[in-house]
Amino acid sequence: MKKYLTLGLALMCTQILWAQKVMTEGVVQYSVSVLKGGDNPSVASAFNGATQTLLVKSNKAKLDFKSPLRSQSTVYDAQSGNGFIIKQSGNEKYLLELAGANWKKYHKRYDGIVFTKEETLKQIAGYTCKKATGKMADGSEVVVYYCTDLTMMAHGYDPLFVSLPGLVLEYEITNPNGVTVSYQAQSVQMTMVNAAQFEMPKSGVKLLTFEQ
Repeated sequence: MKKYLTLGLALMCTQILWAQKVMTEGVVQYSVSVLKGGDNPSVASAFNGATQTLLVKSNKAKLDFKSPLRSQSTVYDAQSGNGFIIKQSGNEKYLLELAGANWKKYHKRYDGIVFTKEETLKQIAGYTCKKATGKMADGSEVVVYYCTDLTMMAHGYDPLFVSLPGLVLEYEITNPNGVTVSYQAQSVQMTMVNAAQFEMPKSGVKLLTFEQ
């Protein structure tokens, strides 16, 4: 009897692994739009014409946000738990290294968020996604659509979604001021990504300390 139970559990685990595809290398392109509060000049200048790209290679992930006003790249290594952020405004580039505990401290605003999962389904970039809603400590509200058929080795690249069992393909964040910004995947490509994309720059940037 014990032998059959063990075999049954093994088959169940195998089926789960088969059902969920691990994205070991690829690119996810997101469109960015302001759903509410776009009449605010500062919001409009920060998000109008913006794009976001997620690059994945093995246990590393890079999230690139670009707008006419500014750009920011966040790189995370799930194996080491280390990351860094590159911010650019005009011609100035700044580098903030976040090793170990500092990565968690920097994203402290996401601590304690609990998502309520719903049965609502939505097709995004060819994948079926499930809906979840949550609220951050600062009052910001989040609506998320995540795909349980896709996962990645670099899980945790965005601490906001670390508790969700799948790749987030759409999300909306409404801040306490009532501004709502939406990020929606337009394409998911399983393609090779240059490893140089995830390397920390050694020159051409101004170093920032975590306290700054």
